[in-house]
Amino acid sequence: MKKVIITVGICIIVIAIVVTSVILQNGKSNNTLKKIRVNEVTRSVFYAPQYIAIKMGFFEEEGLQIDLSTGRRSRHSYDLGSCGAKRYRFCRT
Repeated sequence: MKKVIITVGICIIVIAIVVTSVILQNGKSNNTLKKIRVNEVTRSVFYAPQYIAIKMGFFEEEGLQIDLSTGRRSRHSYDLGSCGAKRYRFCRT
């Protein structure tokens, strides 16, 4: 009977230690955000979920800081869009 009481007592102590450590670990706030640069070709409605996630702070919750910028269209991308990918080789001037 004494062995059962000792075993139950040890199990209760171990469970209490594990639960306490989990609670304390979840309570810690890690303020270091990993910075990610995102360069998009153009602003578009198709990127709306990304814009909403940035605005609502979903990336910060996951520890990411997003630096969003829109790049300039180069002559190369204009040529591809106006001539088509298959004929690109012949459209160069």
